[in-house]
Amino acid sequence: MSIVIHQTFGRIGINTTPAQISIVSPKATIEIKQMPAKMEIDQKFPQVYIDQYQCFYESGLKSIFDLVHDEAQMSKQIALEAIGKIAEEGRFLASIENHQNAIAVLAKKAMEHEVTFTIDLMPKSRPKIWFEGYLNINWELGGAEIKAIPHKPQISAIPGHINIYMRQYPSIKIEYVGNNFDKTV
Repeated sequence: MSIVIHQTFGRIGINTTPAQISIVSPKATIEIKQMPAKMEIDQKFPQVYIDQYQCFYESGLKSIFDLVHDEAQMSKQIALEAIGKIAEEGRFLASIENHQNAIAVLAKKAMEHEVTFTIDLMPKSRPKIWFEGYLNINWELGGAEIKAIPHKPQISAIPGHINIYMRQYPSIKIEYVGNNFDKTV
């Protein structure tokens, strides 16, 4: 006895459509307002002052008022010394009985001069030097105002889809192949 079995396996088919997501994110709107910094400068340019009054005075370069004052003092001193010398010489001449050659002695004394030499450095004092001036800087800080306006993202989604179907149904086919067939049963 011969039996032939034909078997067909079942097959399924799958069609898929993938999901799609689209996201559009617009940029945020930014507003910036900037206030500039301010600077104020108050200044007086530096000035150098040099006072050489004492140096000039010691060197003999005097103002007219100082010159007149010093010459008056010196003239007064010379006048007092001359008056004293004249008075002394007068007393010396008056006492002629004590001195035989009073006029010769006074003449000899008048001829004698004492000369002194001195070396001096001038000026002896330093000049007075000072500065005047200033610089004031005042800052007023600026700033910035920043406003950010965010925008919502735009999202669109297409869902995915799966389609499952039978491509081939399963089947079994059994056949008898042969001549001998027993009909008794």
